[in-house]
Amino acid sequence: MNEINLGSQASVAEIRPVHYMGNKSRFLDAIEAAVSEVAAPGTAACDLFAGTAVVARRLAMSRPVICSDIQAYSTVFAQALTQPRAFTSAEVDSLKEAAQDWLTTTEREIQDLLRLEERAMTNAQTDPGALADIIENGSLAVSGRGSMQLQSAKESAHAVLRERTATLTRYYGGVYFSYRQAAAMDALRNAFKAIWGDVSDVTALAALLGVASDLVSTVGSHFAQPVQPRTAAGKLKRNWIAPVTRRRGLETLPAFDAWLARYASLPPALYECRAVQADYQSTLATLGPEVGVIYADPPYTRDHYSRFYHVLETIAIDDDPGVTPAQGSSQPSRGLYREDRHQSPFSIRTQVVPAFQELFANAKRLDVPLVLSYSPMSEGTKARPETRLVSIDSLMSLASDYFANVRLLTMESSSHSRFNRVEVSAEALSSAEVLIVGSN
Repeated sequence: MNEINLGSQASVAEIRPVHYMGNKSRFLDAIEAAVSEVAAPGTAACDLFAGTAVVARRLAMSRPVICSDIQAYSTVFAQALTQPRAFTSAEVDSLKEAAQDWLTTTEREIQDLLRLEERAMTNAQTDPGALADIIENGSLAVSGRGSMQLQSAKESAHAVLRERTATLTRYYGGVYFSYRQAAAMDALRNAFKAIWGDVSDVTALAALLGVASDLVSTVGSHFAQPVQPRTAAGKLKRNWIAPVTRRRGLETLPAFDAWLARYASLPPALYECRAVQADYQSTLATLGPEVGVIYADPPYTRDHYSRFYHVLETIAIDDDPGVTPAQGSSQPSRGLYREDRHQSPFSIRTQVVPAFQELFANAKRLDVPLVLSYSPMSEGTKARPETRLVSIDSLMSLASDYFANVRLLTMESSSHSRFNRVEVSAEALSSAEVLIVGSN
């Protein structure tokens, strides 16, 4: 096993902009070292599946970066993390005043809904059924379900929320957030439009995305699906009550203040980071000779990442997302997924191998090395014990068809500042975080 030193890494201030599956914050030193080792000096890096753009920010400290992702929220993070804005106190006050004006009027007109939820939260320990009803049936995008009181409160609020462009409250209030939290996030989104028009300030928008990630009351703080308050047999569980009521007790506007402060303290990147919203194929087709390396971290599990971040995407786009139906049903999906939810070929068994072949072929065509992340196997379930669609051995074999030199490197957390060349069987690496580096 050959150890490759990362050398002395300069301390770089980082933030984790949202709770994110597959986040690479712990491995930034190793990824940067692998990229720097194979990229020609002075060339740009392409971060092809940028996600939260934490890797793009780190790479932009030492070289220009093209940061690409199909999801709109990714471009928001790329711009905010590399060129953050520090708002003045007057600017923050102006934002919050506009939000509060909108919120005061809106809350007054949806009092039935707010009071119903407040009573449910107050009584949750002794009578969790009312709060469970709100989590299961509280979305205003879902009709004809839930208690009569909930249906009546939703009906009285529906027209008001639609008229006031309260998208987050209409779709996700009660389910992922409390109605009051969702309304306050809608208030901020409407304040952005009042001040900046259709093109919001990316730092403010990134801060709002961070707020949503902090407030959401789900397991893991992602948006794959709401909390399940009942067993399959319909019996109320109790383990969700305390964490849900605690999370729903958090206030939105103070959380927004905290996120603005985090971005204000973040030093800008030293090199340009160009954020592109596009699929990997479109981005690869437009790369020019300025690019000296491709870093790729595709979502190659059965679970589409768009399931986990559809609420963030709705906040970033600020549209009316609609809801996809549940599989084999006309009923709305329990997770309230967007109608235009992206389906990655890297997450589809019949498409994943051709997708990797296309990725490798484009790197060869461009004559640039490829640094490919491969995360640990997820735990899966009894029904699906293996969620990965392609093994490390298969990837190494595929890569060797396109690159003369293919190496497998295990990564340790950035505090160890090193990574190792692997000479053992890939069978032993099911829990390892690795990089596959291909070059010619």
